[in-house]
Amino acid sequence: MIRTLSASLAVILLTLAPVAAREFTDAEKADLAVAVADFNTAMSEQDWASVMAIVPPKILEKFATDAGITTDQLLEQMAALMEQSLAQVTIDSFAMDLEAATYGETADGTPYALIPTETVVGLGEQGKMKANSQTLGMYEEGEWYLVRTEDAATLTALKAIYPSYADLEVQPGTTEMITE
Repeated sequence: MIRTLSASLAVILLTLAPVAAREFTDAEKADLAVAVADFNTAMSEQDWASVMAIVPPKILEKFATDAGITTDQLLEQMAALMEQSLAQVTIDSFAMDLEAATYGETADGTPYALIPTETVVGLGEQGKMKANSQTLGMYEEGEWYLVRTEDAATLTALKAIYPSYADLEVQPGTTEMITE
């Protein structure tokens, strides 16, 4: 009886113990750094087509299907909308801090990174606005994709499309007016 209880207790303790996440490989981190650098370049050059290309294909497909258009049409429309929307503002700075990123993996073992992100936007006579958020680095089929997590619709779609991210917790973004 005691032996059975001991064995049962051991099984319970093992199931409650946190599973150690594997370490990210140097190659995975290097590939993420390239994806972040490419995104930063696209943002600074206002290359909206390249900015949209870093979004996971399954998310783009979901948004396109919901809109009743093709993924290519969605990309064209989103790039045009970004160009039009951002014509009245300037992106003074944009940076993802890989040094401060936190790494983890989903319940199914998919690696991800949460990268602190800061954007400063010039609003003309109104001054500047600083937004702090986290960007999700998603590793899918050997590629890193980036998802801005302050957009609730994107985060909801992400969790619907990728159930393994259902428990992902991200810090809410903040925005503030700044003076310089």
